[in-house]
Amino acid sequence: MTASQQQGLDATIAMSSEDHEDNEPSSSRDLSCIQDSLPGIAHRVFRKTAQNNKLCLYLGNRDVVVSNNSSTKIHGIVLVEPDLLRDTKKKVFGQITLTFRYGREDEEVMGLKFCNEAIMCLAQIYPPHENAQREQNTPLQEMLIQRLGSNAHAFSMEITHLAPPSVQLVPAKEYNGAPIGTSYDIRVYIAERADEKLQRKNIVKMGIKVVQMASAPPPPTPTPRSEQPKGWRQRGPQATSEKPFLLSDGKVTLEANLDKAIYTHGDPIHVNISVKNTSKKAVRRIKVFIVQHVDVCMFSNGKFKNTVASDECTDVPIPGNGGSLEKEYLLHPIKARTKNWIALEDSLGSTANKSEGTLSSTVVCVSPEDRNVFAIYVTYYVKVKLLIGAMGGQMSLKLPFTLMHTPSNTYPTECKDASCGSLGPCLMVDTKEAPMTSEEQCTNNLAL
Repeated sequence: MTASQQQGLDATIAMSSEDHEDNEPSSSRDLSCIQDSLPGIAHRVFRKTAQNNKLCLYLGNRDVVVSNNSSTKIHGIVLVEPDLLRDTKKKVFGQITLTFRYGREDEEVMGLKFCNEAIMCLAQIYPPHENAQREQNTPLQEMLIQRLGSNAHAFSMEITHLAPPSVQLVPAKEYNGAPIGTSYDIRVYIAERADEKLQRKNIVKMGIKVVQMASAPPPPTPTPRSEQPKGWRQRGPQATSEKPFLLSDGKVTLEANLDKAIYTHGDPIHVNISVKNTSKKAVRRIKVFIVQHVDVCMFSNGKFKNTVASDECTDVPIPGNGGSLEKEYLLHPIKARTKNWIALEDSLGSTANKSEGTLSSTVVCVSPEDRNVFAIYVTYYVKVKLLIGAMGGQMSLKLPFTLMHTPSNTYPTECKDASCGSLGPCLMVDTKEAPMTSEEQCTNNLAL
């Protein structure tokens, strides 16, 4: 299919860009959609066009889910102009590249680069390699090939399950350069050999995201209500701490628990605390807050913490000699101004210091032997701190939990085109990904 034919096809497509603001970054939410055999259901599709408008990449999903000992595959379509392959030596290659940026771009001087790259997967898309294993096309790929014509070629790529998840680090100071942290992109290009020097006009590059999924916890064991304090839920992490005093009788007992161990983004964190004071000292202050702990493996001192939610108890002081308190706190972890670098979800190439961002999901290391030098590990925990008066000092405890996404490989949505039933399968492509401006091309293909 030539460029003019593709433009004619796009002219007959019902555009979905009116549903998104122009300044909204590309993500898994502002996709295109292609209707399947079920009426009223559509699948979203990403599109990116090369500088020469002769090479176009289509992806049905930009999220690679890594869990246990497996990872999901990237399925896509490459639309190539026939004149690019007139030379029989020319081939279409695809690769998934990991980019780890560990410094600010505006501080790179005299040829110094704070960026490393690693090729995670390399494949020959067209013509297929003689030793390559043939895979069956997905229904979405078949539908795209049917609409785009014989110049559309399907491919599937996969990375190892040990690949570090995508994490974007945002400095405390204002920063407008390339995103810092671990990011991935898929690159498709025309060349005679996979390792030859590339020309930007023959390259199309699209960011993807690697997400680590946590396994669901086992169902909780029912507990009689008579055996637990009022308002407590014994389903999540629990901890107990006691503080005796050297020169006085009695002690302060602090108990806390969460309603569950794994939370999805947007869920409130329910923290239940119980304080019993049998000493002669009063509890002057109670503070509950959520801490994000970030560990950058490449550096020995690359560890920092940020408070992402906090609350203080107003029912103080708690008097001694039998005073007690039972209370539930509701916390919402969100991005806020911090004194240290904060870990956010990969914005797929968008501005790194945007005011609204989603906190990074939990990234855990299974074992010390599996620590990856390109990995950024992120953990969360709730900390409850008590301040005791009359030189009693303070006491605290921690409740770790997991923050994750809900696993989903498809993004169904309703098709708003009233004529879909008569036209058959519809293709609704968001044009934010194609074509790029010359400034965007220089930024996206800087490593090439």
